[in-house]
Amino acid sequence: MNLDPALVLVYGPSGSGKTTDCGYSFPNALFIATRGSLQSIRSVCGYTPATSEARTITEATKLIQKHGSEYDAIVVDDFSLLVEQTFASLEKKLRGFALWGKLRDETLGFRNAARYANCHVVLNCWEQGPKSRDDGSRVRGGPMLSGRLPEQVPALCDMVLRCGHEPMRKPWPGTYLCAYTPDYVMKDRFGIAAKLSPAPMNIAELLRAAGHVISRRPEYEWQEEIVEEVATRLVVEGAGSDASTVTEWYNKLISGGLDAVAARWTLRDSLDRAVIKRAIAAHDASFF
Repeated sequence: MNLDPALVLVYGPSGSGKTTDCGYSFPNALFIATRGSLQSIRSVCGYTPATSEARTITEATKLIQKHGSEYDAIVVDDFSLLVEQTFASLEKKLRGFALWGKLRDETLGFRNAARYANCHVVLNCWEQGPKSRDDGSRVRGGPMLSGRLPEQVPALCDMVLRCGHEPMRKPWPGTYLCAYTPDYVMKDRFGIAAKLSPAPMNIAELLRAAGHVISRRPEYEWQEEIVEEVATRLVVEGAGSDASTVTEWYNKLISGGLDAVAARWTLRDSLDRAVIKRAIAAHDASFF
């Protein structure tokens, strides 16, 4: 099944795990990010991602147009900051409707470049809660963006995921929420995350479940075979055996000479894939 590349937006508070998950999910991506903001990928995922800096939405658009065919994904981290910087730059020259119109046009230009790039594009944003406009109308919570962009940008995306946290979900408590609610913007055109909400914080596994091909690091090409083997066993054995099975495999990988970073990465995907498979099966087994 040939699918068009996905356009994904995730939003949540600072420190909720968005950047680290993108590091795990898209190890061959180009990250458009400010200096120092990707330290969690280096320390947790164990590699230094390809990076480029952009000060405005226009600069990010040009990077996508230039490099879209060179990478299998482009991650904009953090899109909220990029919009803020673009607004500040435009504010020096424009006011009122002209300012907002220009910001909207630049954002839509970015969207078109992202939609027709030959790679997946992921936007990381800060979160803002629900609020009311001066005219009394209510604005749903969602990505922290200017003007009407909190509704307009998600409308252009395939998946819009809100970061969550479940302390009892070990050893990785981060989740993605994706359910219809009048209070927060969320969506899933692929129908995967919506079946799971809350879903594991693993964009790559959610997209793989939808039929997308997401590449592994060149030196980790062996990973996919083990992930599928472990996930299949976890599904067959049931959730009650997760801890013992994953621990068994972790010790096996370490004793086989694999370093802890690679072993944890592999079993993270295995466990998340099993959770996703179980949830989809349970959902599809019942009409109501």
